[in-house]
Amino acid sequence: MESDLASLQRAVTVVLNLSFAVLVGASAATLWLRAGTSSWVTGLLPRLRTAVLGATGSAMLAYVAILWVEAASMAEVPLAEALPAVRSVITATHYGMAWMIGAAALIVIGAVCTARDQRGKPASMIRIGAIGVLLYSRSMVSHAGAGGDFIWAVAFDWVHLVLISLWVGEVLVAGLIALPGGPGTELQSRRDCADYIAALSHSATIALVGIFTTGIIAAWRGLGGFDNAFGNPYAATLLVKIGLVLCASALGGLNRFVVMPAMLSRLRKASKRAKTGGDRKAGNGNEASTLIAAESSPDRRFVLILRAEAVFLIAAIVAAAFLSSTPPPTAS
Repeated sequence: MESDLASLQRAVTVVLNLSFAVLVGASAATLWLRAGTSSWVTGLLPRLRTAVLGATGSAMLAYVAILWVEAASMAEVPLAEALPAVRSVITATHYGMAWMIGAAALIVIGAVCTARDQRGKPASMIRIGAIGVLLYSRSMVSHAGAGGDFIWAVAFDWVHLVLISLWVGEVLVAGLIALPGGPGTELQSRRDCADYIAALSHSATIALVGIFTTGIIAAWRGLGGFDNAFGNPYAATLLVKIGLVLCASALGGLNRFVVMPAMLSRLRKASKRAKTGGDRKAGNGNEASTLIAAESSPDRRFVLILRAEAVFLIAAIVAAAFLSSTPPPTAS
């Protein structure tokens, strides 16, 4: 039963962390596009709102499920008999206190997400703050929280969780929601799309630097030294996670330094070409429109690489779920 509960706990943790990632990524995209007025932006924002609502709903379900599984594991009882243990965990344990803090933040996020005005600054700030509190509550019950709730280890773990959620979320949102189909031929839509891609790239670069920095600190804290870097389950799982993150980073670098510069150049050239397109002779109109449409679409390679990057990042989240349930060498 313990093995079954551990596997279920890892599965629910993966769903929860993916939900957090989509919530953060879609919220970031909404923030970047809040000033946009083009048809591409106005068509994309409802899809982002749907993604935020879906991610919030799945996070709520997974959040309740992970409490239930944790309570059953602590009490060593089957899931069907865990209700009394759930009550005890909520009222008498540190895990329950952290869970209640996160649950309150999730309720705030859900309330803000159901509001009509998703682009206003107050709604954005409240949602960002609530997401920060939610993620901090998860760091409180991680390996980092063994020494207290407000210590450097928890702070670094929280920053790491925020940045990895941002990176995974923005890649998923861009590759699956925002960029497929392109912005069309409208001048302002192409500008907004180019600005979105640039914001995506800059954000991912900053997140990646922070992830490596906080990841090194967390790895050193968990391993306790080079002697524990090999030969134990925690180190093996950590190496798998690092390898997956490095593969995703390589794909992100390929997009950032090889594919994206030429793609943004084409999008911006298409904007300039559109200004003069109306002056072309009628006989060349169809040819000009076709050329502009081709130049104004995101490079297919960019989207495919984003999706491949997302696969590695999802695998890294799975590895992280195993890592979170594996005692580090320093805990023994």
